[in-house]
Amino acid sequence: MVDQLAPGEDIRSARFYGDVGFVVAFKKTDPLYTIDFSDPEAPRVRGELKIPGFSTYMHMIDEGHVMSIGYDADDQGDFAWFQGILLQIFDVTDLDAPKLTHKEVIGTRGSASDAATNHLAFNYFTQRGLLGIPMVICEGGSGGDFGDTMTFSGLLVYKVDTGAGFTSVGGVPHPLPDVSEGGSGPSCRSWWSNATSFVNRSVFMEDHVYSVSEDEIRVANISDLATPEAVVPLVP
Repeated sequence: MVDQLAPGEDIRSARFYGDVGFVVAFKKTDPLYTIDFSDPEAPRVRGELKIPGFSTYMHMIDEGHVMSIGYDADDQGDFAWFQGILLQIFDVTDLDAPKLTHKEVIGTRGSASDAATNHLAFNYFTQRGLLGIPMVICEGGSGGDFGDTMTFSGLLVYKVDTGAGFTSVGGVPHPLPDVSEGGSGPSCRSWWSNATSFVNRSVFMEDHVYSVSEDEIRVANISDLATPEAVVPLVP
């Protein structure tokens, strides 16, 4: 058992890989802990990295690198406002000194992704180094104010490289949901613990990506994500 890990903070995500574990806690900053489980009867913390924001899901790229999704944060002294969706790559080659090597912030406060609260929506195509994440992007707002303009609803695709970081490939757009009073679907007031997006899942297949929502599937070539080749309705 590992005692006194981030006292007074909440654990937001954990990942295990062989004899190593990674844990993220949050109150104002995001302490990433590396834990050595080589002696299962005496696990021990090897390293700690404090950075703004927090990770809600971690995914191994390879033995020495962890990719995560979560939220950026704005430190307010006694607390922090959560902000836009945050993608990060950590170099954990040296467990005693983990490093943040790359980060990508998407949108502002109120932006949301199913992948932030459901790991099944986080789609990493290892063979091609492609990441697909459902996304509702909101812009505007500051501090504790939510963004007031929804600029994108659909699936974002990134090329992921441990050296170059995150490179945007583009997005498969879906119709913007009705966010008027009484409307349905995600809005720009999504809370981090209940993040929802119009797109829920995705599938990579050769040169195509399938972007799946509750009522349709949009199929696009990786070379031209903005212009789907087919739209398959799932409801009448």
